[in-house]
Amino acid sequence: MARVSSALLKRRLEIAEIVRIRGEVKVEELSEQLQVSNVTIRQDLTYLEQQGYLKRFFGGASYISPEDFINSTPNIFSCQRYSGIKTDSGDVNFVKTCLSYINDGDTLFLSHGRLIRKLIPFLHNKKSLKVIMNDINNAQLVKEFSDAEVILIGGVLLEGNVLQNNNPLTQFPISHFIFEFSAINTNNHLVIENIEHQKTYQQILKIAEHTIGILPPQEEVCDSHSIGKLKHMDVVILSRHAVTEYHQQLIDSNFKQLAVNKYCVTYHNSL
Repeated sequence: MARVSSALLKRRLEIAEIVRIRGEVKVEELSEQLQVSNVTIRQDLTYLEQQGYLKRFFGGASYISPEDFINSTPNIFSCQRYSGIKTDSGDVNFVKTCLSYINDGDTLFLSHGRLIRKLIPFLHNKKSLKVIMNDINNAQLVKEFSDAEVILIGGVLLEGNVLQNNNPLTQFPISHFIFEFSAINTNNHLVIENIEHQKTYQQILKIAEHTIGILPPQEEVCDSHSIGKLKHMDVVILSRHAVTEYHQQLIDSNFKQLAVNKYCVTYHNSL
């Protein structure tokens, strides 16, 4: 997979920021300001529109608000695994539950995942955040919708945006690790879908001050990719589809049901 050059990434992030501030901008204006050709600007705008950062019109582009971004870009979050799961406003209300745990000035590690990506635009209401991740696409999204400092760990990303080296994780005090997981197995282990992230998440789960796991509806689960034990979690947020399967298991593991709405149920570790 071809790597995006730092100059290209920087320019596209700058374009996204210009459009956000101005609300609307012309190709010629961007070309003059950034000292690149109109053709290059059009290519950048096409890419940014595909990623959901803006909407193109003839000769320019306009800003898309976080709410409009969520509602207008279901294809960004689609993949083979989730092809049978409807993407709607319920997902948004589900992930917004996490916002009540995030304070100004926090340091977050955000995992991969379609729901985590949907959470990112709503971080714009939080100030002075540090957001650590190893996903360059989500890093772009954070820079677009938030004033947060983004720390893209690993330095060099391999194909699939996988960390080459996890050692830098210990350099950052992480106040909240917010991640998607796939299941809780019969041994009370948290299971994730992608084994490539297993070691990274295992390490973060040990060093983060607070841990918040969100479990969306799942079609299939691999039982072997454990990142840690349920007892080490502070907060678990289940989709309503997952409550029937895991409610009693959480209660038996000293979790208490804290909040219920039409989209999800939130549990807190009582120990």
